[in-house]
Amino acid sequence: MRKRVSLFACLVLCSILAISQTKEVTGKIMDAQGTPVSGATIKIKGANGGTSANVDGTFRLNVSSNATLIVSSVGFESTEVKVGESNNITVTLKPASNSLNEVVVTALGIRREKRMLTYTTQEVKGAAVVDAKQDNIVNALAGKVSGVQITNSSGQPGSSSQIVIRGNSSLTGNNGALFVIDGIPMDNSEAGNPDGPLGAGGTSNRGIDLDPNIIESITVLKGAAATAIYGSSASRGAIVITTKNGRGGGTLNKPVISLSSSYTFAQPLYPELQRTWAQGSGGKYVDGNNGQFGSASWGPRLDTLKVNGQPVPYHDALKEFFRMGHTTDNNVSVSGASDRSSYVVSYSFLKNDGIVPTTDYVRNSFFAKYSTKLSNKINLSTQFNYIHSDNNRTLDGNSLEAPLWTVLSAPISWDPYPTTNPDGTQRVYRLARNNPYWLLDNTGLKDKVDRIIPVVNLSYSPMSWLTITERLGGDMYYNPTEYHENVGTVGSYPTGRLYNRAITYQQWNNDLIVDAKKNFNKDWFGELLLGNNILVNYNDNKFVQGVGLSIPGFYNIGNATTVTSYYNYYKNRKVGFYAQANVEYRKMLTLGLTGRYDGSSVLSSDKQFYPYGSASLGFIFTEALGMNANPILNFGKIRTAYSIVGNDAVPPYSLTNPYYQASIGNITFPFNGQNGYLLTTTYGYPLKNETVKEFEIGLETKWFNNRVSFDATYFNKKSSDLLTAGVPLDPSTGFSSATENSGSMRNKGVELTLGITPVKTKDLRWDVTINFTKIKNDVLDLAPGVSFLQFAGFTNPGIFAFANSPYGVIYGTHFKRGTTGKQAGQLLLDDDGYPQIADDLAPIGNATPDWIGGLTSELNYKNFLFSFVLDMKRGGNILNLDGHYLDFYGTSKITENRNDTKIFPGIIESTGEVNTKAVPTNQAFYQNLWSNADENSLYDASFLKLRQVTLGYRLPLPKTTVLKSLYVNVTGTNFILHKNYPGADPEVSLNGSGNGQGFANFMTPTSKNFIIALKATF
Repeated sequence: MRKRVSLFACLVLCSILAISQTKEVTGKIMDAQGTPVSGATIKIKGANGGTSANVDGTFRLNVSSNATLIVSSVGFESTEVKVGESNNITVTLKPASNSLNEVVVTALGIRREKRMLTYTTQEVKGAAVVDAKQDNIVNALAGKVSGVQITNSSGQPGSSSQIVIRGNSSLTGNNGALFVIDGIPMDNSEAGNPDGPLGAGGTSNRGIDLDPNIIESITVLKGAAATAIYGSSASRGAIVITTKNGRGGGTLNKPVISLSSSYTFAQPLYPELQRTWAQGSGGKYVDGNNGQFGSASWGPRLDTLKVNGQPVPYHDALKEFFRMGHTTDNNVSVSGASDRSSYVVSYSFLKNDGIVPTTDYVRNSFFAKYSTKLSNKINLSTQFNYIHSDNNRTLDGNSLEAPLWTVLSAPISWDPYPTTNPDGTQRVYRLARNNPYWLLDNTGLKDKVDRIIPVVNLSYSPMSWLTITERLGGDMYYNPTEYHENVGTVGSYPTGRLYNRAITYQQWNNDLIVDAKKNFNKDWFGELLLGNNILVNYNDNKFVQGVGLSIPGFYNIGNATTVTSYYNYYKNRKVGFYAQANVEYRKMLTLGLTGRYDGSSVLSSDKQFYPYGSASLGFIFTEALGMNANPILNFGKIRTAYSIVGNDAVPPYSLTNPYYQASIGNITFPFNGQNGYLLTTTYGYPLKNETVKEFEIGLETKWFNNRVSFDATYFNKKSSDLLTAGVPLDPSTGFSSATENSGSMRNKGVELTLGITPVKTKDLRWDVTINFTKIKNDVLDLAPGVSFLQFAGFTNPGIFAFANSPYGVIYGTHFKRGTTGKQAGQLLLDDDGYPQIADDLAPIGNATPDWIGGLTSELNYKNFLFSFVLDMKRGGNILNLDGHYLDFYGTSKITENRNDTKIFPGIIESTGEVNTKAVPTNQAFYQNLWSNADENSLYDASFLKLRQVTLGYRLPLPKTTVLKSLYVNVTGTNFILHKNYPGADPEVSLNGSGNGQGFANFMTPTSKNFIIALKATF
């Protein structure tokens, strides 16, 4: 009994001593700038206890005096702190130098550790976007990201660009990536020209409104597993833009002032034209300078031509018409932060004077963002972005009002000045064309935009592991477009015309998000996110056109003799409920699940709501094998994902049968003062959502202490139940066509990214990143009764979709070729040895490239920087319709050697013998045969471009000066190193950012640019 009492007394005493050695410790976790690190994990070394830091970085924890705390947070290096006698601890975390701890912004603006992601993403820092020196932010990503294809449309200032991730997934819907800025979807559509792209070219995609100077980073979410939580629009991938927040630079409570300025010289890139033969036909001169008219340049050699005993001067229409372009880009920003708030205010002014006289693009951008901690548990962030732009353009395309029609086809013997005759009419060298300089003075397209993007983000953290977020954002713009052409224009409206279009766009997005994440113990971490999304879109489109100007040169609708107008109003709404769960085990195994239930107002009432989701898994096998310290392979992860995503890619009111303003034959209503309307001939079938199913598997590795990284992804994506317009119906139904859920398409391919740091010393670092993408696209089937869908061009030639062919087939006339035996694929020639044009139309090419790739190199030596970006596209075709016309007129480069002969390889069709006959390639050949075969206007679209090359120097400054940093650089962009295309640049698209890529016709050429830039920080 006495022993038991002694033992009990000993245990009590030990317990009292243990309790007396345990105390409450308070502390604060901060970064190197003194900013609180919320959510940091504090663990007791060798024990199971621990806690997380509050939103202000503070924590409380009961520990023993001899305890050691392990403090960690995503994006920072872990650190150990001994408690000792102190009751209050301040811990400063260093940024993670190990790229394995890199943090990226994912869907809904959630920051996650990149090593734990179960899907493919790629990030581009804001500095790289600014350094690219592109007016359009889309072009700044060219060559930098695998799986992404970017196409610039034209060399006009303010031109659109298309960005497609992992290939086209919808037949007729929008295939461009979804743009999201700070969690709010934003419109990146292109309004287009009212006259259509074929005859007038494009306009701007709305992504051009974004100022690169306000961007912190851009994350490209490629697969559906990464974007499923965003909703229907993200089935085509997402561009997630995070803006600057005022933190990360300078000292707490002290503002940072940044000034940057750049000046750009743009030198036009010219197509290849003949520079030998003068205006005329059959070798005889037609004097277009003295009242004679003729369209062709099949005259005599200019170097031997004299008029009245004097040599006829040579005129280079390209160099005389185009000018050196100039761009100024200036930005001023003020930012700062305290321990509870941060702010950034930015203003930018961009002015681009284009290479075509009278064209320009001017953008004023204002951005303000303020974030504050209303309490230790409530954070508020507000931001406001206002953009105003003015864009003056000329027309591109197959329209007589497009100046390039005459510039490219003008004879080298023709002097376009003066532009008018004594009677005031145009002075031209042929009757059916305009003088390009007269067009500059008497036609013009002006596009304006006023846009605001407000965002309010309120988050409440009642507990360290729980955050409730309410996010409301809008995207609103007013876009008026004005066009005019004067009396005397050669074209469809010789009496003059003008039109005004006004687009009012509003979009409101609201998300309520509940995010719970917790470390259950040292091995398990879990996160559950629940949310609700409401997206409402309004689009108001007014158009009025006046034809016949009573007073020439007075461009007012009241001056028109005939006025027509239309008005369109669209409204649609989406409601979504979503959930995302992530479970991590020992920082090496991650399971991700996503589900979403969407409702769309544009689909049939019984099909408006549709579920979809994804499942993904990531396994860091080097963690399981204990290879983190391995000097060769120090990181390896396998990831796989499967997703099913819905898409409502159909315009509003496709289910209804509205009346429209009628046109019957050549009669357009109103007619003789009487208006008329007809019921639409398109039937509104019940419609459901498209479905995109995607499987992807990837491998991510890092070698030699992170000096080499390699990421490989294979994906297989199938789109089905595609919403297809124009499906033909039996006329007995009273309708000619309908929109149906029919057709399917598949994209499968590989994405490779290789990163290498060949040199890494105290003063010198060299980083190289190589990306490669190969995608195989197949249109599996179309709707019953639909043999093709057309996206651009003419019926012949044009850009189409055919079943069992890649998306973007180029279709047109072609030479006859054998189909069987030894003659298969060989030209079938006539008895004289000339090719013969086949009786049928057929696919002659495809706009889809075989593969694309890019290389980025950055070399830093002390205060010097040298970097460049190479961009390459291999395969695919472009239909350059300029070739058809210029071959006919005799101004293309190929017609320069017009007195040569050629033996066409092939078979004489009538005899079956191999051809040995040489035939002259003269005027008759080019006008009657060669120019009439569309396949001769088809060219290889491959290119190798030096997208950007920069040499920069950061000037060393005394620490005592007010000027904190001064950086100067010179940059060159868009240097074409290789192409097989006779035009200026194979990276063009008359269809703008639309689906019909690979078609070019009388478009403003692009330019190579030289930039001087300066940035100072105070």
